[in-house]
Amino acid sequence: MSRKKLLQYIMGMENMGTIEKQKELSTIPFWNQPQIIALQKELETEAFRKDYEQACLAVITKLEKMNSEISTSLDRNIIDSMEWRIKTPESCIAKLYLKGKELSLNSAVNRLNDIAGVRVVCNFLDDMYILCRKMATDCNYEFIKQKDYVKNPKSSGYQSLHLILYVPLSNGKKIKTEIQFRTKAMDLWSDMEHHFIYKKEGIHEKDTEQALRKCAKSIYKLDKEMMNIRRKMEQE
Repeated sequence: MSRKKLLQYIMGMENMGTIEKQKELSTIPFWNQPQIIALQKELETEAFRKDYEQACLAVITKLEKMNSEISTSLDRNIIDSMEWRIKTPESCIAKLYLKGKELSLNSAVNRLNDIAGVRVVCNFLDDMYILCRKMATDCNYEFIKQKDYVKNPKSSGYQSLHLILYVPLSNGKKIKTEIQFRTKAMDLWSDMEHHFIYKKEGIHEKDTEQALRKCAKSIYKLDKEMMNIRRKMEQE
C-alpha cells in the first residue's frame, strides 16, 4: 500500500489514536522496524488470508440464497450488489497501532473485527434490516455485535449497518467477519467521500466536511422517501 493510500485510510478512521500516532504511521522509519516487517509478512501469507477469503465467500453464498428466497416472496430483488475484501497487512497494523493494541498476529486475529469484510448494497432502506436480522439470527453463525450507523451516523455523516459474526469453516475454524449493509445512495456517498479524502491526501476543509454531512442527511431522507413510495405502491 502506498503511503498516500495509507494516509487516506488513516484519515478515514475517526477518533482513533493521537495526531502523533497518525503522523508516525505515514513515516518510512515506522514501517522499516523489524517487528513491523515480520508482522506484515505473517499477515500476507496465503495460509492466513485463505481462511478469511473462505469466510467471505461463505457469507456471499448465504446472502445470495437469502436474496433468492426473499425476492421470490416479495417479487423483487432486495440486493443490488455484493463485494468482499480482505484487509491489507498495512491497514491491519495501522488499526492495531491507533487502537493501542499489541502488534502481533494473535492480536490482529483477536482484536480486529473486520479483517474479512463483505459489503452488501441493498435497493431499499428496510431491505438492509431484513437481511441483517436474518444473518444475525442464522443458526450457522455466532452473533458478536451490530453497529447501526444509519440511526446513529458517524460524525463524518457516514451511514451503514454493520454486523459482526463468527463464520464457521470446514476446517473447524471460526472467522470473525464484518458485513456492511447500505443502500445505493449510501454507497455513492461513501465512494465520493473516499475520493475527496484521496484527492486532498486526508486533509478536509471545514466547509467540505459540513457539506458532506449535509449530503448524508439528504441521502437518508431520500432513502426513506423511496422506501415509502415502494410501500405505498405495494399496498395498491
